[in-house]
Amino acid sequence: MTEKEVINSPSSTLVSVVVPVFNGGEEFDRCLGAVNRSDWPDFECIVVDDASKDELAVEIAERHGARLVRLQLRCGPALARNEGVNNARGEFIFFTDADVLLHPDAISEAMRAFETDPDLAAVFGSYDDTPGHSSFLSRYRNLYHHWNHQAGNEEASTFWTGCGAIRREIFIGMGGFSSDYARPSIEDIELGYRLREAGYRIRLLKTMLGTHLKQWKFWDMIRTDIFRRGLPWTELLLRFAAAPPDLNLNLRARIATVSAALLPVVLVPLAFAWLPVSWALLPMILIAVIVWAQFDFYRLLSRTEGISFAIAVVPFQVLFFMGGALSVPLGYLAWIRGGRKRSSPGHKNENG
Repeated sequence: MTEKEVINSPSSTLVSVVVPVFNGGEEFDRCLGAVNRSDWPDFECIVVDDASKDELAVEIAERHGARLVRLQLRCGPALARNEGVNNARGEFIFFTDADVLLHPDAISEAMRAFETDPDLAAVFGSYDDTPGHSSFLSRYRNLYHHWNHQAGNEEASTFWTGCGAIRREIFIGMGGFSSDYARPSIEDIELGYRLREAGYRIRLLKTMLGTHLKQWKFWDMIRTDIFRRGLPWTELLLRFAAAPPDLNLNLRARIATVSAALLPVVLVPLAFAWLPVSWALLPMILIAVIVWAQFDFYRLLSRTEGISFAIAVVPFQVLFFMGGALSVPLGYLAWIRGGRKRSSPGHKNENG
């Protein structure tokens, strides 16, 4: 029997909930309150304070009865989570973020999946369709994340720490999250790729939910899409060429990205009259292709927020895919400059 086949029944198992935080405030307070409302009977909450500039996060953690790990130097959520796992006592680790409200049954959903499928290494869920922040950008981006996960393959090829769980011994055996990510980025996706490459199974549980409280701002959105997600994800795909196309990488998303990349190629010559007026219809066709590629997302927006909201999202989705298109050459350049590293940190499972 291999190490992956030796499974303990989680029906009475301690679960360690790990929450990294930097300068936590009201959202963090609500996050820990939601953790404590979990219907799973046996869990501990470990807060890793990533060298916050004040004592507020510490006070909140203590008020909610969480175990506190304090870091002296800021190292980012990837290594903060690793430190939380190092201090965990549970056989299963449940990750969430300091701006997420777990649904009361989220931990139970994860544990039922582990109990019914002994070969499962990790699970992750989704944001729900009721974002916590009321601004237009925040509702749009949090609903887009929700839709991507709800439309994803249940046999997953990645991982997610907003609402995700993993067997502790497997996490440690894989070396945890990579130290390459010093700021919030795609450290969870990278771990998921390594898990799959090592032969482990990951499942997307679409009923395992949390409410996202994040307030998105325009320039933060652009920077995140290009430099914290798109660019490093391109590098990751070059390292893991066999990764299946799922979530943001499915065929329709790739068609939308190509269409967005062609938009400036057409718009600039049109603006300088280098192309005849008869070409003016082409940008509209490219935008229509982007909308078609995400049509189910617009149906979700129409149902939850109204048709006018869905229409207003179109230019932001075009920008999103343009950022994705720009990330591809930037990612290639970064990969080449980095020596085309294909090795992954952490331990590989010899039984995989």
